[in-house]
Amino acid sequence: MRRAAAASFIAAIAVPALCATAARAQGTILTIEISRSNARPHAPTGSINTLQDLMAAFAGCWAPPPADTSRGPVDLTFQVSFKRSGELFGKPRAINFARQVTDKEREVYYRAVAEAVERCAKMPFTETMGGAVAGRPFRVNFLDRRNTKRAGFTWPTEKS
Repeated sequence: MRRAAAASFIAAIAVPALCATAARAQGTILTIEISRSNARPHAPTGSINTLQDLMAAFAGCWAPPPADTSRGPVDLTFQVSFKRSGELFGKPRAINFARQVTDKEREVYYRAVAEAVERCAKMPFTETMGGAVAGRPFRVNFLDRRNTKRAGFTWPTEKS
């Protein structure tokens, strides 16, 4: 049930790095679109066996700060690595904001990332997933889409 809620909460895409050099430097890029606030962030409850599961877990742990409608959304990228056991390998670090942020915004988003990573700090990886992700860097992109307006689109239907 929580996975279904997480799936409706995100639209996520895993994009492996395109070349061997970039793969070593950047790792796997996980892009998670946030379409609404998460009033009840939570640690993952089920086993994580795929990148889709990993993205759903990150989305469930993430509680984005309140959106500032006057400045626009803040898209954030941070890097994290895990041990085979699901524990953090080193310290996560925020590495990029998609727009200029004030010192106060930077502090608020750093704190939100720290809280999300702490919630997810012991990922319940399956043995296979733990072996696949151990020591590999993940660049996690949170794309804030809470204030974006999307044009309505209706597929044309054929009348019979």
